[in-house]
Amino acid sequence: MHVVRARHLFVALLAFTWTASASPQVALIAAAEARNSPGGSVVASLLPGARVTPGSAAGSEIRVVIEGWVDESRLAGKTDTFPASVGGKQALRIRAAPSTQGSIFGALRPGAGLVTLGKKGTWMHVRRAAWIAASSLNAEGAQSAAQQKPASSQPGPPGSLSATRTSKLLSSPNGAAVGEVASGAIVQALARDHDWVRVRLEGWVRQRDLAPADSTFAAGLSAADIRADPEGTRGRVVRWEVQLLSLQQADPLRHDMARDEPYLLAKGPGSENALLYLAVPPSLLAEARNFPPLTVVIITARIRSGRSEPVGTPILDLKSITRR
Repeated sequence: MHVVRARHLFVALLAFTWTASASPQVALIAAAEARNSPGGSVVASLLPGARVTPGSAAGSEIRVVIEGWVDESRLAGKTDTFPASVGGKQALRIRAAPSTQGSIFGALRPGAGLVTLGKKGTWMHVRRAAWIAASSLNAEGAQSAAQQKPASSQPGPPGSLSATRTSKLLSSPNGAAVGEVASGAIVQALARDHDWVRVRLEGWVRQRDLAPADSTFAAGLSAADIRADPEGTRGRVVRWEVQLLSLQQADPLRHDMARDEPYLLAKGPGSENALLYLAVPPSLLAEARNFPPLTVVIITARIRSGRSEPVGTPILDLKSITRR
């Protein structure tokens, strides 16, 4: 797993390879396993004769672009930076034409990410960049890969790219460093500016390492603070560790809540022994139901009322919740 450390999702990344759309296709002379990065996980198996577009070389491996047609009904939702993926538990055949008569030249592994290019009937035209052993290509294909120029001199449409080395992420071309992308990490290209590419990346980080990118975020507020200044703290965003007690529905006595509005009765934050009402939006209701009583969670929430009627319990609108 590639660790990605960043404070921004849109960053500039220098020094990775872009495969030119004009590069000629070459046929494999041997079967090959296509990997998501040099030495990485296998995402597809290719048969001898499969035609691919070679890109740059990294040691004994070459980056290639695979294009073909697959059964659209087998596709699932996005994964990583890819807009589609292979669904189910079976490999998905890749054909040279949108028909059962089209020759099969390979198979995609379950879960493999894909870029979709267009649809014809029940068939989807897909593309995937991957790495294969250089020995699978003939001498002409290997030489073409060795001669690939860096991204700065090759035009081409935005797409999914793989970082060829660990690189700093910058806030803008020649701007401040805001993070780092590990070698082999997949990014989505959005725009170019001379030698720089603006990219989007996706990944997972610990909830405890994040805070809302919100000007109303108040890191140091406690439950006592918002009860003491209910008007001044209304609308502020907090990130707290709380203990859940039960999932309930608001009755008519909860004047600051809608009738039957679902809320989590909680205690906290931290060592504070204060009761809290965490209003649960529809998007988080299923998740809230799955937490057993006394579960300790990390929440992000916006303050609706610092002292609600009739007993003064704070009400917060839940924005996110995760088990500690």
